[in-house]
Amino acid sequence: MQSTRREVLQGMALAAGAVILVPAVSACTKKDGASVLANADPATRVPQVIPRNWDPIEFNIVRGNAGHIPASYLPDVNGPNGSWDHVGKHLPYVVTLDGGETPEGYVALMWGDQEKGHTPHPNERRGEANNYEGHWYNWIRIRKATLSEAEELQSTYSEWPGLADGDSGAFAVHGGGDIEADGGRQTIYLAALPSDVQSGDIVRIHAHCLTHGEYVDFVQI
Repeated sequence: MQSTRREVLQGMALAAGAVILVPAVSACTKKDGASVLANADPATRVPQVIPRNWDPIEFNIVRGNAGHIPASYLPDVNGPNGSWDHVGKHLPYVVTLDGGETPEGYVALMWGDQEKGHTPHPNERRGEANNYEGHWYNWIRIRKATLSEAEELQSTYSEWPGLADGDSGAFAVHGGGDIEADGGRQTIYLAALPSDVQSGDIVRIHAHCLTHGEYVDFVQI
């Protein structure tokens, strides 16, 4: 299985003209509640299943103001259009790769679904504009949305537009071409799926933007 993933990802790198390093996926099993933040207020704990009347915008605003979004960004989050232009652009959605299927065992994610009115998420190299910290998602954690024991996988992305040695995620480009075009907004994140996830399952996405903090949402595979 792993060798097949390697071949597919390497082929995607050549086809897209983007730098894609092959993930070295490692798994860890967590029992119920292990991924919930210790001592967190119940309103800001990372849920294991979709709560009734789930509102990802509201949840992430509350959680962000509780310390999971940098204080310097909160005026934007809490200001006019903050829901769509700032929180919305950090919420994941599943995309279809051009010219082929997503490699087995992975999900292709982008951030800020324009069909929902959200602003698309940009990506940028480390530089003066971002205090040389960069602006992209440096980790994505995926867990099947269940109250039962489940596997959780973390994919890492320590550089952009390429990756660093040892990273366990990968990049592709929506529509092909230059990954840095349009402010990096066409970047696709390939994230490893836990082995207990099947097509049609709901999974929890818990991810961290280097510049703007942590965000949580659920998507269907």
